[in-house]
Parts: sequence; C-alpha cells; structure tokens
Amino acid sequence: MNSFWNLVMLIGYALVCIIIGLVSTKGNRDDDYLIAGRKIGLFGFVSTVVASYIGGAAIVAYSAYVYKFGISAIAVFVGTSAGFLLFIPYALKLRKFSTKQKFLTLSDWFYFKYGKKTGVASALILFVVYFGMLLNQFIAGSSILANISGWSYETALLASALVITIYLFAGGFKSVVKTDVFQYIIMLILFVLLAYVLIKGDQNFTREITDFSDMNISMTIAFILFGILIIFQSAEYWQRVYAAKSNKVVKTGFITSAVLVLVTGLAITIVGLSAHYLIPDIAPRDAFAEGLKVLAPQKFIGAGLVLLFAAIMSSADTIIFVLASSVAKDYISHFSKKEITQHNLKMQTKIFIVLFTFLGFLLAFFFRNIIDVIVFITGVGFTIVPAAIASFHFKIEKQAALASFIAGVVYVLVLFASGHLIPELSVASFVVALLFLIVFQLIYRKRLAKQ
Repeated sequence: MNSFWNLVMLIGYALVCIIIGLVSTKGNRDDDYLIAGRKIGLFGFVSTVVASYIGGAAIVAYSAYVYKFGISAIAVFVGTSAGFLLFIPYALKLRKFSTKQKFLTLSDWFYFKYGKKTGVASALILFVVYFGMLLNQFIAGSSILANISGWSYETALLASALVITIYLFAGGFKSVVKTDVFQYIIMLILFVLLAYVLIKGDQNFTREITDFSDMNISMTIAFILFGILIIFQSAEYWQRVYAAKSNKVVKTGFITSAVLVLVTGLAITIVGLSAHYLIPDIAPRDAFAEGLKVLAPQKFIGAGLVLLFAAIMSSADTIIFVLASSVAKDYISHFSKKEITQHNLKMQTKIFIVLFTFLGFLLAFFFRNIIDVIVFITGVGFTIVPAAIASFHFKIEKQAALASFIAGVVYVLVLFASGHLIPELSVASFVVALLFLIVFQLIYRKRLAKQ
C-alpha cells in the first residue's frame, strides 16, 4: 500500500511540473523563453537560486562527504552562504552591463571583457563542468530515488529524464523558474517536517550528531573555500542576475538565499551524520537514503521520496537549460556569419534541451560514479574564477586570462592522471589559475610598456 501512495505522489508531482511548463508557453515571447523576460521577482529569484543549488547531486554528494568526513562537511554550506553575500556587489555591477548588452550566459561576460578566444575557452570549460553536473544529477537522483522507492535505477532515471524534457522544452527558462518555486516549497516543507521529527526524537542522539569537536580543520577550510568559489563559477546564478527585474531583487534575493541554504544544508548534514554514526560500512553515496530511513518514520518515507524527486528536477532542469542556451549563444551565435535573432536562439535552445537530456540519460545509464566526477569538475570550474573576479576590478589582458584558464585545467588534468585528485588539491586550481593570471598580466604589461 505504501508503494502505491508513493507512486501516486510522484505521478501527481510530475503532472504539476508538466502543467506548469505547458502553462508557461501561454504568451511566451522569445525573451521569456530565453531569460524569463528579465522580470523575475524576489520570491521567484530566491526559490530558483536555492532550488538549483540543493539538487539531487548536492544531497547525495554532501551526504557522502558528511558520511566520510563527519561534521566538517557542513562548512560547504557555510561557505556557500558567505559566497552569496560576497557575490552581491559583483552581481549588481553585472546586472548593469547585462541589461545593456543583453547577456544570456556567463561566457557572454568573458566575450565582452576578454574577446573571442577567452570567451570560447570559458564556454568550453563551463560545458565540461555543466555536463558533468548533469551526469551527477541523473546518477545521484536516480540512485537515491531507486533506493527509497524500490524502483530500478533505470526506471527512476527514465522517469526523471522524460518529465524534465517535456516541461523544459515547452516553457524554457520561464518554466525553470516557475517549477523551481514549486519544487522549493515542497523541499522546504519536508525539511521542516524532518526538523520536527528530530526535535521530538532522541535528544541524546541529536546532540551527538551535532557535536562539532570532531571537525577537521584542513577539510573545513577546504569545504568553506569550495562553497565560496562555487558561486563565482556557477553560470545559473549569473543567469538569475540577468533575469532579475531590479537591483533590490538581486541584493535581497542573495541575502535570503544565504540563510535558506544554510538551514537546508544543516538538515542534509544531520541526515548524513545519522548514517555516519548508526550505519557503518555502506557506500557513501547511499548515506542520505539510509540516513533518511533511520530518522523518518515509515509514513514520511513517501514524502521524502517526493523531496528527492523535486531535488533532481530543480537542479537538473537548470543545468540542461544552462548547457542548451550556452551552446546556442556561446558557439553558434558567436561563430555564425548570419545575424542570429532571439527566435533563432529559442529554437536552437529547444533542440539542445532534447539533445543534452538524452545524452545525460545515456551516460548516466552506463556510468554511475559520482564523487570523482564532482571533484574533477570542481577543479576545472574554479579555473575561471580568478579572471572572473579580477575583471570587475582591473583591466586584465586577454592573454593573461586565457593563460590562467589553460594553467588551471592542465593542473587538474595532471592531478587526475597521477591519481591525486582529492578535494583539497582540486580547490587549489583556483590558486594555480590566480598565480598564472598575475604572472602573465605582469609580463604583458611590461611588453606593452616597452612598445
């Protein structure tokens, strides 16, 4: 009987998402499809930022880190909250430029500041990062959905891919925002229920799993840096800034998101810690599913199932749209000899939505490892952060920006090839890229001064 109601809730949830996507097509202009008409209000902004962050991969990966490293992993969410706050002044400057230049992607900024070669390089880096993220969303979400529901991994994967394709193809960015609002409301309610269960439960156990005396200093610092830097390399947050209707929405939205991410992160951490202390010798990727089974009464497992499905959707749809719009805008638009209209971009984006969802499904069907992929794409993604931040403060030579990209990527590839790709060293790609940015900036400045 339980499995029947689980299925009913999942089908009901999926139908609501599809209806939202279809409704979003009503009066949907090209600009609405591509960037929600640049009119997102505060509630939509906060919901879509937090929902895109707390996805299937985030839940599984961070729970796995908690299971492996203990309470130190909560520092990721502390860092992310700090990152949102630090990003605000950059976001406000970015919005001013994006409104005039009609930016759609993060790489639009690099094209604007550094020229074509650096813009293409950033787009290639982000493509690798986001395709890896998409793969992780499908792997993580489908694995955990299968674990709790009793479905096969393949069935969970297929259900996720089909629903996302339908509503994203129909409504575009506008449907991403609207479904994110719906998805985050569900996640928030269910995390509140989880907190209630904890408060009413075993008080000694609650105190034990929130004991901060076991925190590892080096891992905590690495996780905080990861949380801060991830904001500056995440194309979805740049897109949210472009789509916001005012500076007030951006500022208040990121402050509110910082608080909500911290609260949600605490809930995920507690679930991971419950598995860490009570269920030894399981695969880290199963920590959230097993922890949820320990904490939640049987009657709440179905609700947890909907939570996980919502988490998959809320991040996977964002990533697919980032990939599709990036390829349409950052490659085809910039290299086409003909003028590309907003309508052309819309139709190309629709085609790539279907293509990337299918490719993500196909790869997730055959490859099911998540932690290594996250560490790799984190290292690659962080290589663009120094040039991104510096572009707001200094006149950076385009050759220096390109050199920092190349150095950072080579560093990560060397770590990968030598078998030393661990979280602490992966985050250090930011330092490598920063050093090369400074060195090449000084070299090219001296050359220009002699001319």
